[in-house]
Amino acid sequence: MPKISFTNAEISLMKSATQLGHTEWSNKNLAAIKAKIKHQKKQQTLQLCCYCQRDINSEFNFVLDIEHIIPKSSRLRHMFTMKNLSVSCKRCNMSIKGAKTDFLSIPIASLPRRAFKSRYYRFIHPNLDFPFKHLVRTHLQQGPIRLIKYHRYSDKGEYTYSYFRLHEFEVESANLAQGRRKVRKVSAESLSKFAKLQQ
Repeated sequence: MPKISFTNAEISLMKSATQLGHTEWSNKNLAAIKAKIKHQKKQQTLQLCCYCQRDINSEFNFVLDIEHIIPKSSRLRHMFTMKNLSVSCKRCNMSIKGAKTDFLSIPIASLPRRAFKSRYYRFIHPNLDFPFKHLVRTHLQQGPIRLIKYHRYSDKGEYTYSYFRLHEFEVESANLAQGRRKVRKVSAESLSKFAKLQQ
């Protein structure tokens, strides 16, 4: 995917924001820059949240976050580093990960300047790893019935599944399929397909 093209004025704005601190990320003058980043990162993630792989194509832009894998409050110099940016849903970004760094394989203080190597990240890094090598989300829907299963193929896949509590989506969909939300009937075919996903 081609790199984002920034004007000289935009580059100056990013440098200035970095010098002033991570709270400058919310500066309205950065809106056009952030729109460029968000557009490119949505294309890069195939319109999926970079962590839970839910479809974000139908989500309005304001409910999506530009995700700083290494929190900008921890490594200010990477606030605009493209390898440190992706796009994620608010659940994964704000409700779960936030500004934590416990997903790193070494303490943040020991992280070298060249921090963008897959081995430093215990979960799937959206820019350093091929996500579907490690974790695949299967989503079957028939009418209101949703059957969801995450297949984990590596330690990174397992860690991502656990860290972002992806089992909650499976439990929610399984409860729905079992009628715990007043769903009248689930076809035998749907349940059969879901059973195969569990194997």
